[in-house]
Amino acid sequence: MMRLLFTLLLSIFLCINVFSQESDFQTWACFSLTKKINKKNNIYIKQGLRFRENSSILSKSFIDIKLRFKYNKRWFYSFGYRDSKDWNKELQKESKNRYYLDVSYASKKLNRFNINVRNRYQYQGSSALTYNSSLRQKISLSYNIRRTKMDPEISVEHFLQENMIINKLRYTLGFSYPINKDLDLDLRYRIQQEINAANSETLFIFEGKLSYDL
Repeated sequence: MMRLLFTLLLSIFLCINVFSQESDFQTWACFSLTKKINKKNNIYIKQGLRFRENSSILSKSFIDIKLRFKYNKRWFYSFGYRDSKDWNKELQKESKNRYYLDVSYASKKLNRFNINVRNRYQYQGSSALTYNSSLRQKISLSYNIRRTKMDPEISVEHFLQENMIINKLRYTLGFSYPINKDLDLDLRYRIQQEINAANSETLFIFEGKLSYDL
């Protein structure tokens, strides 16, 4: 079953419309710290870097802070803030702020499968005149391989703008591996596709993430 799902996702990756006006290979890297406040609440701090133009030029640096609350075994909600520095193609820097609210659902494990759904409302921009809001929904399917520590995962995410038009899709394939009891490694390959845009762009992204529990 898992092999079939990954074959299906790989087919999507290979058949996706890459004939947009622009495409690029990027590398995203981040490191996150997690601190448990109590049994139901955690705080997350994440530092990230993103490189564009075949991963040769820094395009974004950010710090993300999030508080996550456990409502019950299945439902979670989070409040977060991101401060980012973005560099455009002329290498001009712009500071941006993002505020967001997440509502997440984690299913019961079924035959070693887990389904997670994250709904996010975000409000971001660089000044009072350029702030905009969007809705994002991410659906993930992970699988615990018997007698291994590796958990492969596939996910699809869409971005819905204020005008109720989807303008971005993300398809991701990756895995998580616990290096030790406090440190996890996540590696992912992602295709991000802009749609319903005049100058659409498709990004091919390799992402690496280290997560440490304090």
